[in-house]
Amino acid sequence: MERAVLTLQELSGFPGNTSKLPYTLGTGSKLKKEVYFNESWIKMIQDHTVSILGWIQYEKVKWLQNNNPDVPGLVYKLAPMDEKMRKLNNVRKLWEVVLDNRPIVDVFKNSPIVKDNYDLDHFILWSFVMNDELWNLMPIDSSLNSSKSNKLPKLDPFFKRFAGNQFILYGMIHDDRKPEFRRKYEACYRDNLHSIWANQELYRKGNSEEEFYSILEKNMQPVYDSERRQGYQIW
Repeated sequence: MERAVLTLQELSGFPGNTSKLPYTLGTGSKLKKEVYFNESWIKMIQDHTVSILGWIQYEKVKWLQNNNPDVPGLVYKLAPMDEKMRKLNNVRKLWEVVLDNRPIVDVFKNSPIVKDNYDLDHFILWSFVMNDELWNLMPIDSSLNSSKSNKLPKLDPFFKRFAGNQFILYGMIHDDRKPEFRRKYEACYRDNLHSIWANQELYRKGNSEEEFYSILEKNMQPVYDSERRQGYQIW
């Protein structure tokens, strides 16, 4: 079987046991010291730039994640996602069929959401988790989005209302009389349903309201607490 990994000697094209350093230093002193790069090494680095930079980025992410275990999505924070690339269309379509069939209370205003005047927002801030998971998204009055901005909602009383809305959505996607709800939910798989715990526990059929709330709280509370420790303002 052909080897998948080449030695630096093979990559640089040096024959036999010849050993050449990537660079040598001149005779100058301090800031005037010359650095002479070996042409073979320059070519090797140029030919494998993508792989080398990928390895550097990978090692940097590993080091940062090991030293910042409370911060999720570090890889996206190093190379931030363009907000234009975010995909909320399927989640919005799902919430729209919910709003067509059930009144949903605004988490913050405690009054019914108006279908033509709402935005999708994250309970745990997008700038912290860097994802658009269904379990973290909620419809809120459009007028609140700018005032809430990048602030973290209070758990009491907002989380209970948030979980209540999520349970209404959960009940509707498992309503056998309304297969269109299930189709809208399944359309979210590719972009908005990546969390294993959500797929295996939260959205499984048969959860009572208490079980659903407990699963949601158990998995969101540690992320919320981590965000608090990072110094985000409370709203």
